[in-house]
Amino acid sequence: MESSEKIKLVHITDMHLFKSKETLYKEVNPFDSYNQVLTNIKKSNWKPDALIVTGDISNDGSIESYNNAFNEFISLKIPVLCIPGNHDCKENLITCLPQNISSRLQIISDWVFIGLDTSLKANPSGFLNSNELSTLKTRIEEHCKKNIIICLHHQPVLISSKWIDEIGLENKEEFFEMIEKYKNIKGIFFGHIHQEFNSNLNNIGIYGTPSTCKQFKPGKKKFELDVLPPAYRRIELSRNGTIKSDVVWIDPDAS
Repeated sequence: MESSEKIKLVHITDMHLFKSKETLYKEVNPFDSYNQVLTNIKKSNWKPDALIVTGDISNDGSIESYNNAFNEFISLKIPVLCIPGNHDCKENLITCLPQNISSRLQIISDWVFIGLDTSLKANPSGFLNSNELSTLKTRIEEHCKKNIIICLHHQPVLISSKWIDEIGLENKEEFFEMIEKYKNIKGIFFGHIHQEFNSNLNNIGIYGTPSTCKQFKPGKKKFELDVLPPAYRRIELSRNGTIKSDVVWIDPDAS
């Protein structure tokens, strides 16, 4: 790819798949909704160069659920960055990863995509341990002349939804203190919140992407489901470091 060309990405998250393709997640078949999203991506004229997946691929951590997910990824025939969420079994996820899928790093032209593991065992909150923070620092400094996107599962900012803010990234202040001096970090993308979120902090774009299955109502003190359909995010990156992004909502009645 020529460095002058724009890079197109798709971001999906929170598929919540199970061992059985028939098992429901909050009254929705997550495998069916996941396939609706991928079908929309494949049929669209907007062709991605890579795919970002930010966790909760599985809801039960089963080998079968990851194979179901990755078999569909492979059909896109593009590089994939795939990181774990709080519902994932990291050991099974890593075991099932095909060759073209990385859980840590993807490099495309002038852009570097760094995956972070924020998951904690048996805990819905997220945390970046010292090894993750050290690896992040090393990756940033190794690629100091490229634009950088950081991908993680848990939201590193407050989103004005009390119940889910309480189970976000626990050491968000430490995370931002570490990255604030690096001017080549252009965007942070995450899942976990099952809703659309767009913000900017210190000239870094902050993007939360809705789930491929069920959404949560924004701005609520307590957990509440939304009626919005499955979704994914499109991202366009320019060589000068600018990011354009929008969310595509899937019509559940579309064939």
